[in-house]
This record gives sequence, structure tokens and C-alpha cells, in this order.
Amino acid sequence: MGEELWIPIVMFISLAAVIISFFYYGHKNKLATMKTVQKAVENGSNLTPELLEKLSHSKAVQPPRIKDLRRGIILSALGVAGVVASFMFSSPEPKEFFRIISLLPLFIGAGFLLVWKLNRYND
Repeated sequence: MGEELWIPIVMFISLAAVIISFFYYGHKNKLATMKTVQKAVENGSNLTPELLEKLSHSKAVQPPRIKDLRRGIILSALGVAGVVASFMFSSPEPKEFFRIISLLPLFIGAGFLLVWKLNRYND
């Protein structure tokens, strides 16, 4: 196998590892929360509705508009980074590959930014 072939293989394996890790640790965190609630119920602790609501929304709940802005910036930056990384190759094939692959997050990020901008006028 040529060295050029390893670049996309490693990229996709790394991306898959990050996505799997994100979902795995999120699930693990939810299981730990549920075990804590179960132990509290078994010990006879008083669980108020406010406490259960706080546990179910342990992450700060943000309005969708802020999430759209954040996702748009991150995905657009990822797309731009891919385009910039394509300039590091001298061969035209990896350059084209990186540019084509980078268009996906760039356009998705631009879509999120457009939705964020349009939602600003609806408030």
C-alpha cells in the first residue's frame, strides 16, 4: 500500500474513534446517574422533583439558536482546516480529495450559520 492511501484510512478511523468515544462516555455518564438515583431510592432518600429535573438536565440547556451558532462555527472551521491542509500535498490527487471531503463540513457549517442568522430575526 502506498503512503497516500494511509492518510484517508487513518483520518476515518480517528473520526470514528472520536464519535464512538463521545457516545460511549455519554452513555456511561447516564448510567452512573441512574445508579446514583437507584441507590438513593434504596436508601430511602427523599428525591424531590426539582432534584430529578436537575439530574436529567445536568448539562447546561442552551437555546437552539446558540447551538446552531456553535455547530456552524465548528463545522465551518473544520472545513476550512481541511482546505488549508490540502495545500500541504504536492500531488494533485490528495489535494482534490481533501478539498472535496472538506466541502461537506464547510457547507453543513454554513447551513447552521444561515439557520442561526435567520432565527435571529424571528426573536
